[in-house]
This record gives sequence, structure tokens and C-alpha cells, in this order.
Amino acid sequence: MIFHIREFVHAHSDTVHLAFSAAPGFHLFLAISGFILVYITQPHDTPMNFMLKRTVRIVPLYWTATTLALGMALLKPWLFQDADTSLSSIISSYLFLPHYDLGADIQPILFVGWTLGYIMLFYLLFSLTLFVPEQYQIPSAILMTLGVIAGAHLLPNGAYREFYGDPILVEFAMGCIIGLILRQSHVQDFVRRTPMWPFVLIGLAGFALAMKLDWEGWGKIATYAPPSALLVFACAGQDLFRQPLKNKMVSVGGQISYGIFLIHPLLISVVGVAVFNITGNDWVATALMFVVIIPLTTVLAYLSFRYFETPSNTWLRRTLRLSNKPPKSVRQVQIPSQPGT
Repeated sequence: MIFHIREFVHAHSDTVHLAFSAAPGFHLFLAISGFILVYITQPHDTPMNFMLKRTVRIVPLYWTATTLALGMALLKPWLFQDADTSLSSIISSYLFLPHYDLGADIQPILFVGWTLGYIMLFYLLFSLTLFVPEQYQIPSAILMTLGVIAGAHLLPNGAYREFYGDPILVEFAMGCIIGLILRQSHVQDFVRRTPMWPFVLIGLAGFALAMKLDWEGWGKIATYAPPSALLVFACAGQDLFRQPLKNKMVSVGGQISYGIFLIHPLLISVVGVAVFNITGNDWVATALMFVVIIPLTTVLAYLSFRYFETPSNTWLRRTLRLSNKPPKSVRQVQIPSQPGT
């Protein structure tokens, strides 16, 4: 959210420059995604059950936000200047498929949704691994991820080759490996007797170095993947095998994060255009964007989680007769049961 406010300001101001990079967050996001899928998968899950459970959590709010963004782009095109409202783009946006927008970026109508294209791919790959014996599931997920990258380069130039051939997908496989590592009893013993905060500090220092180097392609993976792995390993290890962080604000923040992710682009366009036109002062407009958008998005995300996301998810799970058992911490770990996530 802060990064996209920054991007809007830079696009509309010649005098304000805000130094902030979202790169560490996205690389960390991919590593977490791989770990979480290992964490939540249950032995009794079937491929269809697993895929549907993930889909009913993602789709309702994304389709709702995409529909609002599409309406805004059709009625007020200047609110989403790069949005492609052609039929092919609309279909691709709703189905999480890569598609170039008017600015030649691979982004759906609700531009942040491009990351969900990767998430739905990961869900699909992981659901397919449930066809094989449990001990081969994670290696299969890793091999299929690498296979997607290699296979994409056999495609002709275009959105599919660029999107699915991005080496950043390796970081999802890395997250799966972290989940596999944390299942090992000797690693669990190591975590129990070793403070995790030094790994966090090293990871943060690694992110600082990666942002400074600002390499591309495989160089970007080489600089961002190691600190991402350290942070995921340290935080997961701390929560599972040492002392979990019990903080209500952090817990609620996690619950509403998906809403924040999808709602803030809708507000940035409306609020940003309004404050820049009304104030006539770039710095005042910038300050107002942060003051208005961050708390308003947070409130709307909370309301969305409580009154839309949770009820819709519950209703769809019941209607589709999906398993609603809480996920285990990590399969076969010998620790007290942890809360579901």
C-alpha cells in the first residue's frame, strides 16, 4: 500500500520523491507462500478439495474488487489509465491469466492482481502433488515449479512466456524447501536451542544489500532469495518451536491483509486524483494521501474480513462440502498444537 501510494505520487508530481522499495516484500511473499502451502496441507486432502479451499478464499473478494475496478475504468478511464478493458483482458483478469495492460506491463484490470496469478499457479501445482505419495509431494512441487520456468521458455514471446518463465518462481520452491526442512527433528532441536533473532537481523541486512545492488534476472534471485529464506525460517521456527508472538494487533493485521492488498488500489486512484486537484500543492497532497488512504483502507479491510470474506468463505465451504478442519502446524512435529492459520 505504501509503495503504491509512492508510485502514484511520483507519477503525478515533479517535486516529491519518496525513497521506498517494495521488492523485499514481494520476494518474502513468494517464500512465505511456498512455506504456507507445506504448512496447511493435510494428509486427507484430495487435489480437488485442496484447490477449492484455496480458491474460495481468494476468489470472492478479488472478483468483487476487479468488478469495481472495471466499472471505474469504464466510467472514469483516467482513474485506471493503463487498464485494458477489452474482452480478452477482462477474461484474463478474472481467470488469473497473464495479460499485457495498456502500459505494456503484465497486469490485470486491478493491477495488484498479477501476484495472484502466481498464487493460483502455486495452488494448482501443489494440488497436483496430492496425487503422489506424501513423501514425494514437496519434491514434486519443486520439480514442477522448475518445469514451469523451463517450459515457459519454449513458448513464443509474449505474456505467458514472460510471466511463467520468470526465475522469481524459484522462491516459491525455496519456501517449500523451508517447510520440508522444518519437519526434520534435528532441525527442530536446533531451533529450540538457538535464538532466531540473529537470523532476522542477517536477513534484513541482506535485503538492504539486495536493494543497493538492484540486480535483474537471476542476479535478483541470488540477492533476494537468501534473506527471504532466513526471515521465513527464523519467524516460522520461532512461532512453531520457541515462543510464538501473541499480539492481537499482529493477528488482526494478518487477517485483514488480503483486504488491504485488494482495496487500497481502488482508493489510491480516487483519493489521489482528488487531493492533487484540490490542494494544488504536491507535498500537502502527498501527506493527505498517506493520512487518508492508510487508515481508511485498514477500516474497510476489517469490515470486508468480518462481513464479507469470512461469511462468503464459510458459505462456500459449506455449500461445496469442503473439509473445515484446522490446519496442523507442521506434519509430524512433536510440539503442542498451534492455532490454525
